[in-house]
Amino acid sequence: MIGNPFYAVNIDPDLAIAHDPIISEEEWVAANARLIDELGPEPYLRNLLAVLKGAYPTS
Repeated sequence: MIGNPFYAVNIDPDLAIAHDPIISEEEWVAANARLIDELGPEPYLRNLLAVLKGAYPTS
């Protein structure tokens, strides 16, 4: 969930349905900055691309 921007913002309507974000953009950025520190930039970016392609838990 932390890596998926869907939970922090409404993505362009051509890409996702409108919804109420469950965390603030500031919280999302802070959590992802920590994740970049933990994982390193390359694994983080690979994970982000996977999430944007739809490879994330749905339950």
